[in-house]
Amino acid sequence: MAIRKWAAITVTFFITVVYGVCVYGSEIHDRIIPPEEYTTESHIFSRIIEDANKKTAGISLFSFESLDDVIDMKSVYVDDSNNVRALFFEYSGKEYTGNIEVGIDGNIFEVGGEPDSKGYVYRYFDAGEAVVSPQAVEIQFFRGSESSRKITEKPVKIVEGEADEWDVSDDGHTILAYFGKDNDVTVPNFYNNKIITSVEGYADDENWYNILEANENIESFERVTISDGIITVGNFAFYGMAELTDAVLPETAELIGGAVFADSGLTGDVVIPENIKEIYAYAFMNTDITGLTLNDNIERLCSYAFSDCTSLRGEIKLPDTLYYMGTGVFYECSGITGGITIPGSIEVIGDGAFFNCSGLDGELILEEGVKEIGTLAFGADGAKKINFTSVELPSTLKKIGPYAFQYCTGIKTISLPEGLEIISDGAFDHMSGLEDEKMIIPSTVHTIGGDYNVDENTGYGGHVFYDMGKNETFTEFEVAKDNKYFKAVDGVLYSKDMTRMLAYPRGKRDTVFEIPEGITQIDEMAFSRAYYLKKVILPDSYVITDDLPENILNQDANSLSGALYVYTSVNEIGVKDTNVNYTTVDGILYSKNMTCIYYIPNKYTGNVNIPEGVREIEKGCMFAPNKGNTNWNNIYIPSTMVYMDKNTVEFLNEYFKDYVIMENSIYYETDSDNTIQEVPYTYGDVNMDGNIDDKDNALTLKYISGILENGVLFNEKAANINMDSYVDLIDIILNFDNYTE
Repeated sequence: MAIRKWAAITVTFFITVVYGVCVYGSEIHDRIIPPEEYTTESHIFSRIIEDANKKTAGISLFSFESLDDVIDMKSVYVDDSNNVRALFFEYSGKEYTGNIEVGIDGNIFEVGGEPDSKGYVYRYFDAGEAVVSPQAVEIQFFRGSESSRKITEKPVKIVEGEADEWDVSDDGHTILAYFGKDNDVTVPNFYNNKIITSVEGYADDENWYNILEANENIESFERVTISDGIITVGNFAFYGMAELTDAVLPETAELIGGAVFADSGLTGDVVIPENIKEIYAYAFMNTDITGLTLNDNIERLCSYAFSDCTSLRGEIKLPDTLYYMGTGVFYECSGITGGITIPGSIEVIGDGAFFNCSGLDGELILEEGVKEIGTLAFGADGAKKINFTSVELPSTLKKIGPYAFQYCTGIKTISLPEGLEIISDGAFDHMSGLEDEKMIIPSTVHTIGGDYNVDENTGYGGHVFYDMGKNETFTEFEVAKDNKYFKAVDGVLYSKDMTRMLAYPRGKRDTVFEIPEGITQIDEMAFSRAYYLKKVILPDSYVITDDLPENILNQDANSLSGALYVYTSVNEIGVKDTNVNYTTVDGILYSKNMTCIYYIPNKYTGNVNIPEGVREIEKGCMFAPNKGNTNWNNIYIPSTMVYMDKNTVEFLNEYFKDYVIMENSIYYETDSDNTIQEVPYTYGDVNMDGNIDDKDNALTLKYISGILENGVLFNEKAANINMDSYVDLIDIILNFDNYTE
């Protein structure tokens, strides 16, 4: 069975759907963290509260408030003889006046009372005060000489709850618990002679409980019918009820609360009643619902409302009234199909709204009015892909969020609109199906990259255009005239001032590329998937760093190896004779004095023979997923090696254990399994005799003075007491505190 409208009407279902944790792509380091990891223990309660507070407050421009402005009629209740027994309405005026009257089929009654905390005003009647038709009743409100418009309502039949079967809130209007024994339960709209307006669980210190939490008499709760007249199906009401498979929502419902059916056994088709405007966070998360029909009045779909509904099937249709789509609304709903049209009433598409919805296989249309696409809004993790056939972007679009279209591999062409201002990290990551020959950056774009997982833009792009387009077709970037921030030269994308290189098109046919002088920054993956390129020549202005900003995912790379990444055809790095920082031998990059090795191209072919005298293997020097992604054979490491990046050591031990030839030294050695190990040392014991004394400081002083004799045992790592990478007089002074007693 399924959630369906309370009224017994025939509905032809037009099936539609609406929606942290680390996910991994198919390639090393290519991992994307969705917008928010969520667990029921730490996030649901706070997310529900957060979303509930994200409402747009109306602003009145006039001091006068008419009755039609401030009174929202809810329900009129009748007994089996059609005697009116109660009514309630919502009052939203600034000040409630006690002279309000209500007309019921022409008979006038004083209302009295005061609005409760929700703004509800209740009026109860004695039997015989008003008898009405069971089909319709005419309601009108009066305040002095003022009258409201006439409203025609269908009376709601009273469903009285059995005594002692229910627990209610202090004001008597909210059902909180069920103590009966039935597994087919009807939630009443009247209890203890009071109107019931809502049913909900409750929270206590960020723990939450459904309406069965204190029930010791029931083994299963399979079906629930929520009576007409109830306005709110509230937070956690049926949360976690594994046996609950069928629920009936009332026509009068206006709000579906947070996590109300989350992790329950709910199944079948869901039909959202016409009066419901909001569905709060996690409402149907991780249920087995198979279909969903939204009404034409829905305004807000809050975070993770339908996340992990993997049985959900059909095409999505979002109404034009929808203006808020929270984080992960359809997260991991892999069974939904067809295309998506995002109405222009939604200015911001929430992070991960359709993340991993791999069944989507039609057009993606963003209507005029949409301004921002959230992080991973239409992205996938690589184990899954999104199969949109095309995408249409509006002129109102200002920002494409991080990884917004990651793994949308079916889209063949994309046109960026004038007016676009921000292209985020990973925006077009793995859009490998694009057949465009060029990408044109609009004149209005002022920011590319630098914004994933950081508070302020770093100005350093990551993954922005990675694996975008086809080798056969994508040959150039072009920047629209009058763009003040970016330019393209020979199809390569740069900052306007030519200090930053952003991207090299993968299909550009050149085999050798010399980076222009003046470039000081090369973005992450700027060269990735460059199919034809064999050699990159660095400018004198470029200095490699391993201090990468936090928006860069490949933190175990250095700036150069991150820019070249893994999947290119580059087998040689070159520098000019004028370069004061670097030199190359056989296409491998070293420091100018040949003491440090900075980068070995993955497509370098043959044995990697690191020369004697090289003392350091820098971070990111060997940057690959595994041996299969390199053309390297054996790797020779000399005895002069003092410092090796720990990630590099781990990489060699995992993938090159049988291919490393290493001369043991006081710093590194290999065991019987040819695993590289750092030789243990103690700070201060520079001669490694087990004591820390004047002999150690004397050797350190000779080392600093440059008069240390050849062959004398001296451990530079042990001498660097303050671990600042330099051995100096400060280390000698600090070492006095380490002296052996």
